[in-house]
Amino acid sequence: MVEIIPKKVAPLSRWVNILFYFSLALLVFCIADFFILGNSIKKSQKALTNLEDSLLSGKTSERISLEKEILKYQKKTEDFSKIIGGHLETLKVFDLLQKNCHPKVWFSSFSLDSKERQVDLSGETQSFESLGQQLLIFQGEDSVESVNLEKVSISKEGKIGFSLSLSLIPNFLNVQ
Repeated sequence: MVEIIPKKVAPLSRWVNILFYFSLALLVFCIADFFILGNSIKKSQKALTNLEDSLLSGKTSERISLEKEILKYQKKTEDFSKIIGGHLETLKVFDLLQKNCHPKVWFSSFSLDSKERQVDLSGETQSFESLGQQLLIFQGEDSVESVNLEKVSISKEGKIGFSLSLSLIPNFLNVQ
């Protein structure tokens, strides 16, 4: 049967209202976020495209400064290589003399012309025999190109004074 007198509608609970308004606010927030994030993505894509174009089309200022710095260090390295390439290792001469000195020969003066690879020595020995042996030792050395006995004298004490020069092989003084 049909009721003619309307009945009062039961009021909705408070939680249902809170849930409804919260859902409505969340929906508005999601829609706003959609447009904001979409705009942000477009800006980021444009910036990325600009960066890719600048990388492809030319060099960045940072890259140019790095290249200049690298070239500066490369030049320093080349300069150092030239300097070290022209350096002669004169210490090898002392090793040569130490290794090839006769026990009865005493050297009193030493002169080295590194550009000409010439060593001038003067000294004393007790006999011509030990002087001859010293000359043979130097002549048998692979790093000595030639030996020249330039002066021989006998002192009052009977010792043999001498001067000799050694010519070294071309690459002996080079740094290896």
